[in-house]
Amino acid sequence: MPRVAPLALALVASLGGCRGDVSGARGKTVVITTAADPEILLPPFARSLAAKAVTDLLFDRLADTGPGLNTVGDAGFEPRLAERWEWSADSLRLTLHLNPRARWHDSSAVRASDVRFAYGIYADSTLATADGPELRAAVDSISVGDSVTCTVWYHQRSPEQFYRLVSALVPLPEHALAQVPRNSLRESAFGRAPVGNGPFRFVSWQKSAQLELAAVEGFYRGRAKLDRVIWSVAPDMAGAARKLIGGEADFLESLTPDVAADAARNPALRVIRYGSFDYGFVRFNLRDGTSKRPHRILDSRQMRRALTMSLDRAVMVRSVFDSLGKVALGPFVRAQWSADTSLRQIPFDRAAAARLLDSLGWRAGPDGARSRGGKPLEFTLLVPASSRNRGRFAVLIQEQLRQVGVKVNIESLDFAAFLARIAKGDFDAATDALHPGVGPGGARQSWGSAGIHAGRGPNYGSYAGVLFDAHVDSALTARDVAAARAHFRAAYQAIVDDAPAIWLFEPVAIAGTSARLNTGVLRPDGWWMGLKDWTVGSLK
Repeated sequence: MPRVAPLALALVASLGGCRGDVSGARGKTVVITTAADPEILLPPFARSLAAKAVTDLLFDRLADTGPGLNTVGDAGFEPRLAERWEWSADSLRLTLHLNPRARWHDSSAVRASDVRFAYGIYADSTLATADGPELRAAVDSISVGDSVTCTVWYHQRSPEQFYRLVSALVPLPEHALAQVPRNSLRESAFGRAPVGNGPFRFVSWQKSAQLELAAVEGFYRGRAKLDRVIWSVAPDMAGAARKLIGGEADFLESLTPDVAADAARNPALRVIRYGSFDYGFVRFNLRDGTSKRPHRILDSRQMRRALTMSLDRAVMVRSVFDSLGKVALGPFVRAQWSADTSLRQIPFDRAAAARLLDSLGWRAGPDGARSRGGKPLEFTLLVPASSRNRGRFAVLIQEQLRQVGVKVNIESLDFAAFLARIAKGDFDAATDALHPGVGPGGARQSWGSAGIHAGRGPNYGSYAGVLFDAHVDSALTARDVAAARAHFRAAYQAIVDDAPAIWLFEPVAIAGTSARLNTGVLRPDGWWMGLKDWTVGSLK
């Protein structure tokens, strides 16, 4: 007997068997399975991809890059809360006109003062918000003209100044949050049950189990074509895949090659290949745990280069992803306009790595294990238990480094514990991954000195590269794209040479969906970006 798609079950349960067709697509529920629960639903403090996916549906931004993914100037950007905007002659003043029909989910009007209020939170350096430093670097202040008009005042011109504003700043409801002390926002009830202004409203959240959103009636940009979106949280990606294959879920954003093959053979499922804005790496902690002292092993640039040189990354990527991944080249993805595939990489050369380790005083004993001054050459590598791929990389890294006399101890943690450990700096190394914004400016926070915050990150490894910082700063203040691109290239080369991370992989994303679900084209910067227009039809 063929399995009954969960979308059909949802229809029967919620509408008593109302027929589903693509044109109306009301009364439809989509179950998304995932292995990662959001850590918070308040945008300034949301760091994980899981949190970003949910908050982007709950909160509308001022404008969106659109499918063209341009980040230079404002060409191609699509209006959202800001229905139009204009620049001053010197490009240092941007006036935004908000859509007067936009409403918060408690029916209050979205006001220009909400934009100014949100900027105050993002720009508060004591809060260490994810995008605050980038926003402070670009924007001097925001003033309010009337209820639907505000003016953004920039420090200076730059190619990405519009993108840096609309990608970083998410307007927040001043009337709901003004009375909450700023230093209590992370722990506030709002972060667990927010009032947004996006196409979906918050319904419920059972941590590590299920999160539910519902379509907003009368949404100013048109009602979503789905009624409900439910995130069903699995203990790991293998569990999430079982939910999809078994018919308990309708969508999984990332399939391993073997799961993709199983899904392709299932007539009730479809496999969608789409671009990715993710890259994975081993992050080194250059400090000794949570202290400010240099790490006894990993603070050494030569040691980090030797470890990188010891790994055959191309073989590892093929082993984990088959043909569905590429070796990462640095702190960027190939789809970004600043990407440079001609960078000089640290080559795989195990013999040279051994000579370099010898020169650093780490000598191999009779069993091949290296030590110096009676202390073994070993470190612990953190791995999120929910990521099968990162776990496989960890095992491969452990074996390949063993061949040059380095002992790697793998410690697997649930995702929340993993995030907490790296955020505190309580680690030696970690198999990490990032989903950068479409523009390259976020590298300043992820990898620059500006991103080193006590207990916060996002530069959790505390890398402070003078050349990297200088060239990224110059790139973000350049007057033209050519100059910005040249500075980014120099910055990327500097960080590749310094090796604060081992750049591992850039995957090709494969999603699995119910054959009843029509997602349209999945955007590489966020598969959820078009979810408002997803529809449910008959089984194809």
